[in-house]
Amino acid sequence: MKLRAHGLGSKFAVGLAIFIASATLGIFGMSHDGEIANAQEQSSSGEIADVVPSTPSLRVGEGDTVTLSVRLYGLQDLQDQRLGSEVTLTWSASDGDLSINRKGSTSVRYTAPSTPGTYTVTATAGSNCARNCTATFTITVRRSGEPGGPGGTDAVNPPGVIPTILTDSEGAQYEVFTPEGGGTFAGEGFSITAGIGIVPNGEIIGVRMAEDGSASNAGMSHHRFALRGSQYKISVVDADRTTVSSYTLSGTVEVCIPVSDELRSNISSIALVTKNSDGTLTALSSSVRVNPSLIVCGNTSILPAVVASGLPGTPPPLPEPEPEPPEKLPVTGGAAPSSTSAVVWALLLGIALIGAGVFVTAYRRRRYERNR
Repeated sequence: MKLRAHGLGSKFAVGLAIFIASATLGIFGMSHDGEIANAQEQSSSGEIADVVPSTPSLRVGEGDTVTLSVRLYGLQDLQDQRLGSEVTLTWSASDGDLSINRKGSTSVRYTAPSTPGTYTVTATAGSNCARNCTATFTITVRRSGEPGGPGGTDAVNPPGVIPTILTDSEGAQYEVFTPEGGGTFAGEGFSITAGIGIVPNGEIIGVRMAEDGSASNAGMSHHRFALRGSQYKISVVDADRTTVSSYTLSGTVEVCIPVSDELRSNISSIALVTKNSDGTLTALSSSVRVNPSLIVCGNTSILPAVVASGLPGTPPPLPEPEPEPPEKLPVTGGAAPSSTSAVVWALLLGIALIGAGVFVTAYRRRRYERNR
């Protein structure tokens, strides 16, 4: 019996030693992996992943001066302008004048040339950048008096009587936009406005704008803006009252929508975006105004469109669905214990009975061997 007990003790000691060694190796491995992950995180900290133009294309007059700016995104696809604090962006232009590059600046003043044409301006982060390091702006300089901006003198309406309202097949009314007069459609806190020369010569269109449900894009982690409030749909019909699926204007129209209450605490970062048919978003050149309520306005040259406001950053995840209450089972017999203490007492009683049985069996076996 003693030898048998010694053998059990030896096996227990060996098992205990193996367990301690495995635990030690596991802890060491976790520590080592943590050091590697920490080193990787430190090596990528503060690195720029993408340099994105705030307004990829602009249409300006001869000699006009505009401000061009870029948005900086980190490796987690979150916008963070502080990533450029130690970087001097290199700005260059195919023609025109740029203000002096300054360290940490993400914007520059650009003066267009006096010669009409299409030009490009680029901003490059030569250091501390991992992926898309160059933003490109396309600048179109129009001739003086050319249709394409307010005040154009060569805008020409089509011949004949021009209606003031167009109605589609469902009875919805559209404001008429013309080359010579532009146009405005205004609703409760939202509007779309075109200046003279924005509609191409010889054409008229009907424009309508309406609230179109919630703008939320929760769960769309590939988006770079978290949308809030309502979205607004801009629809277009032609002179024959036929719905137009895509219409390119000679210039940009101004679109304004209300700022939702949940965005008012971060006014400086609000952006107006268009929701594209392929599920992506396009940021418009935006500004916030009080007229008389708080609105955010942006410019676009392509209609129809769905617009919304939001903040730079990844949208929140989708909310967890609430679990359905369990179905009530039919009564089939004895019920489960009504409290945890009852379960514990039942478990202790079972252990006591098993222990008593083992003790009695061992006692009887010992008496039997003693009497042999």
